[in-house]
Amino acid sequence: MDLPVTIDIEGGYGRFASEVKGNVSQVIHHGAVGINIEDQLPSGAGLYAVEEQCLRLSAAREAAEQAGIPLFINARTDIFLQNAPERHNHALLEEALIRSKAYAEAGASGLFVPGLQNQQLIQELCECSSLPVNVMVTSHEPSPKQLAGLGVARVSYGPYPYLQAMEYLKELGQSILSGN
Repeated sequence: MDLPVTIDIEGGYGRFASEVKGNVSQVIHHGAVGINIEDQLPSGAGLYAVEEQCLRLSAAREAAEQAGIPLFINARTDIFLQNAPERHNHALLEEALIRSKAYAEAGASGLFVPGLQNQQLIQELCECSSLPVNVMVTSHEPSPKQLAGLGVARVSYGPYPYLQAMEYLKELGQSILSGN
């Protein structure tokens, strides 16, 4: 049975556009029809400059075109993930919109904004972004239905179901060990 597979290639496993292109070619060769690629620097501190990330996204798009695959490139920006939710504001939203426009021009298919939880900012981003918006669900609020109403095109759950399961198992183990 053939199933479409998307691959999270983190930062592309290479700093330079040529490395990203080669790595994207490899995941396409192995059957991927979509990728997530983030703009966070490998050290985790800071983001690639918009221009540099656009070169990397263009290289990914070029690899897909050369392979004849309509690869879905979900361009992830960690603007919100690198800032605490209480610091999310319109200045960060404007930066995300600048990146959305530039990433679209570079060949991205969607914009992934993990960490963004503020419903008003999500709605404004969805209304103003030239790319469909993907958010990460981190709690029960807002629900996927509410997110769809705000204009979100795709939701991701990331590591949260795993983390919740591990917390439950931890609590269960502690309960068993304490005799409760």
